[in-house]
Amino acid sequence: MGLDTLVRLPARPLTLDDVAEIAANSPDLRYELHRGMLLVMPPADGEHAAIVTRMTVWLVMNGFGASEVLGSAGVRVSREGGGTGRVPDLIVLHKSSASNAVWFDPADISLAIEVVSNGSEDLDRLIKPVEYAAAGIPNFWRVERAAGSEPTVHAYRLGVDENGNPAYVGHLVTPLNDLLAGPVPTLG
Repeated sequence: MGLDTLVRLPARPLTLDDVAEIAANSPDLRYELHRGMLLVMPPADGEHAAIVTRMTVWLVMNGFGASEVLGSAGVRVSREGGGTGRVPDLIVLHKSSASNAVWFDPADISLAIEVVSNGSEDLDRLIKPVEYAAAGIPNFWRVERAAGSEPTVHAYRLGVDENGNPAYVGHLVTPLNDLLAGPVPTLG
């Protein structure tokens, strides 16, 4: 397997603007930045993509505008150390956006959704929720997949931990099919 794209990287920590430029020249991969370090993820597998599509359709059919529900949009979760930008599988904005922004402000987001895949388990379960909570995103849903089982949605609301730090609380687990059969829970 060869590399399709050769990128010359600067001899300094990368910025989110650098990552946006890299992604524009190589759209088949997903890029995230963690404190100046570039992370490269392969495209989603078929089941992952189908879950994201089903959730997108469900959100739009339940009253969210197509410009409020965005797949693979960048989120600027921190400006420290060169910046941290994540690319959730789906985000739901508070209001429609016609923005050409590559990195959305967390203040504009009401929900971030991650579908766990092989290789992304620690990021999706441990790291991203902490970053999204610290950035102030009010709701986080993680979709877990297990071979031979129906996917489950783990829904959290922003609260505070025992030390007074932003954290996701109120863990609610719902089978994906049950969630998609009803109305969208309030995303207050």
